[in-house]
Amino acid sequence: MIPSKTNFNKYHAFLSKVSLFKDILEKDLTDFFHSMQIKQYHKGEMLTFNAPDHDKCYIVYEGLFKLTKFDENGDEIVIKILDKSDAISPMHFSPHYEVCAEFVKKTTLIYFTKKDIDDFIAKNHQFSTNIIDFLAKGVQDLLLSAEVLQLKSAKEKVGWYLVHAKINNTFELPYSKALIASYLGLKPESFSRALAKLKEEGIVLDNKTIKLLNGDELCKYCDKVIGSDCPSFLTENCAHN
Repeated sequence: MIPSKTNFNKYHAFLSKVSLFKDILEKDLTDFFHSMQIKQYHKGEMLTFNAPDHDKCYIVYEGLFKLTKFDENGDEIVIKILDKSDAISPMHFSPHYEVCAEFVKKTTLIYFTKKDIDDFIAKNHQFSTNIIDFLAKGVQDLLLSAEVLQLKSAKEKVGWYLVHAKINNTFELPYSKALIASYLGLKPESFSRALAKLKEEGIVLDNKTIKLLNGDELCKYCDKVIGSDCPSFLTENCAHN
C-alpha cells in the first residue's frame, strides 16, 4: 500500500527521526520517502523473511514483533525483538538463511525495496554512511547476544537484561517476561529462578517495575558496551573504572 498524501506527511515526520535517515537533506528525504510502502500485520501473524521474496528494508512504525528461527528439535530461538523505530533488512541476509517474523502486537511496517535502497545509496553519501553504521550495529548486537547466551548463567543473563532498563532510566520491562525469557534463551521457570536469586541481592521485579535496594546492585551485570550509554560510565562509581 502506497500512503495517501495525508498519511505521507505523518510517515515522513516519523521517518525523519529514524537513525537511518539522520543528517540527510530534507529535499533528498522527501524524494526518497515517496517510494515508501506500508504493510500491516495482525497479532499472531507470521512472515518468513527470505531473500528472494523480502529483499526490502522494513521499519517499525508501530507495534512489536520478534525475529525467530527454529532448530532441528522445533525449539524457538529469538534472534531479535523489534519495536517502534527499529529496522530490519532481510536484503542483507544470506539467501540461504531464513528467519520468521512473529507479530506480538498489531504492527505497521514501512518498507523500501532493494532497488529503492540501492538507488538512494548511489545518490546520497550520507545515507550510504548511515547504512554502514546500521549494519555495523547489527553485527555488534549479534556478537553481544551470542556472548550473553553462551557465556553467562541464567541469573547473569537476566541481570544483564535488567541493566538496559536502569541505563534508560525507565526501570520498566519493555516486554512480557515470557518474551524476554525467550530472547535470553531461557525457559519461563529458569527465568523465574533467576529473578528469585537476584531478589536475594536486592534486585526486585514488582510486576514489570525494577526496584533496587541501594541503587547500584545491577552494576555488576553491566558490560562495557551497554555501559557506555550510562551517565556514570567510567566515573569513580562505575564498575568498569
